[in-house]
Amino acid sequence: MTLLAVFTGLVVGWVALRGLLAHPLLPLWVRTSTFWTVPLTAVTWAFIMVADDPVLFPETAPCPREPYLEGVLGSGKVWGVSTPFPPRAYCEWEDGTVYELTPGAEFLFWVFFAMTVVPLATGLWHALRDPESLLR
Repeated sequence: MTLLAVFTGLVVGWVALRGLLAHPLLPLWVRTSTFWTVPLTAVTWAFIMVADDPVLFPETAPCPREPYLEGVLGSGKVWGVSTPFPPRAYCEWEDGTVYELTPGAEFLFWVFFAMTVVPLATGLWHALRDPESLLR
């Protein structure tokens, strides 16, 4: 069932991209912006997903296993949490204190995501409204 959903998503994405490129009223920079915002969205998402990862430098991990000063940010054990969608990385202490690791990157992700989805939605709308334009 997952394969069917992935295949359907790829087909809808392909039709949306074809509709976007065939849209006669959009300027060229709007039509081609999707090609540079998709990689930027992916890189920003990857940056958010690894923000709480202490593997490379455990001494300077963003979520230290033992708090630097007891009670400054939180008390008790701490662990890093990443959620894939919506992308979010934060440290959470036993007492419930949460410290956001990448608030600027999350905002940037949503800007790039909107700059990708809105033109593709416009292209899908154009492809469904005028399917003959895809054949030219």
